[in-house]
Amino acid sequence: MGSRYNIYYAGEVLPGHNQATVREQLRKLFKASDAVLDKLFSGSEQLVKRECDKTTALKYKQAMEQAGAQPVIKVVRDDSTAPAAPSPEPAPERKLTMAERVAALASAPDVGLNAAEQAQAAEPEIDEETGWQLEPVGADILRPEERRQPIVAAIDISALDLAADTGNLAPERPPAPAAPATDHLSMGAVGDSIPTLPSDQPPLQPDTSLIALSPEGTDFADCAPPEPAPPPVDLSSMDLAPEGSDVLEEKYRNKPAPAAPGTDHISLQE
Repeated sequence: MGSRYNIYYAGEVLPGHNQATVREQLRKLFKASDAVLDKLFSGSEQLVKRECDKTTALKYKQAMEQAGAQPVIKVVRDDSTAPAAPSPEPAPERKLTMAERVAALASAPDVGLNAAEQAQAAEPEIDEETGWQLEPVGADILRPEERRQPIVAAIDISALDLAADTGNLAPERPPAPAAPATDHLSMGAVGDSIPTLPSDQPPLQPDTSLIALSPEGTDFADCAPPEPAPPPVDLSSMDLAPEGSDVLEEKYRNKPAPAAPGTDHISLQE
């Protein structure tokens, strides 16, 4: 009798997967309800399978990792080192539903199996209640005719050349100009007056004799431009129609609805 293992799941996902996607994968794979999924992703370890053998533990591990979930597998009894002793007949294990089998993950050493056990674990597992079949890790899900074929673009590269390994793709930049000479410049002392550079332009001498400063509080409203005169509009050809006149032409007026036809001369015969 080999070692026995407990399988737990604590909501941990594998690198490269996000929790929402893993949650949906587990829902589709095991037909789990929202209540079961909420419990599995609560952050605390939830028992999925109690005291299973190595082959069963590996099946759970492969199925959960294929969905992006990280199972937790712990050794609960190691019969390989304990002396053989008679033990009572174990009670038959209750067959887990597909929703209960959804749960498995966390961090424990991987279960090592030999080649025979791995070959047995690679066989597809069919749930007797739902009829769903769980394919082994690495199995082809789509048929060849259902797979998307890659599109190979036909690109003409006959006009392209491959430059030499040491060649530059861009032309060489021209050399930078020489730095200007500054040996004739000197630094003045702090506080020195910098002389004005000589100029050929005579200084401006505007006449300000007619400019005066108004006293404080002067009103400059007279500086505003005058109001523009109203434009000349000729209204001599226009006339005001008397009150009650029809302004609209006949074709633009609303016409009264015709009267309903008389039906008093019509009777209903039996």
